[in-house]
Amino acid sequence: MLSVRAATGADADAVAALRLALLREEAAHPLFARPRKSAPAIARRLTAAQLADERQVTLVAVDGTRIIGVLRCASARGPALTTPLRFALVTTVYVRPAYRRRGVLRALVRAADAWARGRGLTDMRLHCGIGNAAGRAAWAALGFTPVEVLHRRRLPRDG
Repeated sequence: MLSVRAATGADADAVAALRLALLREEAAHPLFARPRKSAPAIARRLTAAQLADERQVTLVAVDGTRIIGVLRCASARGPALTTPLRFALVTTVYVRPAYRRRGVLRALVRAADAWARGRGLTDMRLHCGIGNAAGRAAWAALGFTPVEVLHRRRLPRDG
C-alpha cells in the first residue's frame, strides 16, 4: 500500500541512492552529464544535511517498507521586487521506474502542496529538462506550466 511521509535520518541512505539513480537517469542532460567521482559520498552528506534543515522537507513514497519515490521541497526566496517573496521549490524528484504511472508522483506532490500551504507558501516551482518529454508531460498533468527557458553557453577557451 502506498503512503507518503517525511523522510528521517534513518532514510538518508535510501534517499541518497534514489538521488544517484536520478543522476544516472539524467545522464543525457547537459547540466548533469558529468557527475563527480565523489558523487555517492556527496549525495549522502547533502541528504543528511537537507533532512536536518527545517526550511525544507524530503518526502518519500513508501510501498510497504520499500522507499519507491522521493521529492524534496524547500522554502525558497523569490526576487525582492516581486511577489510572492517566498515560494516552494521542488527538487530531487524520482520514482523508481517499476512504480511510475501509478500515482506515486501525484501523491508526493499532494504532500508537498500540504507542506507548502502549512508554511503560507502560495507558489510552487521546479525545473525540468527541455529534453525530458515524459517529465514535462507528467508535470503538466499535475497542473504545472512552463514559464521560462534556461539558456546555457560554454565559455570559449582563451586564445
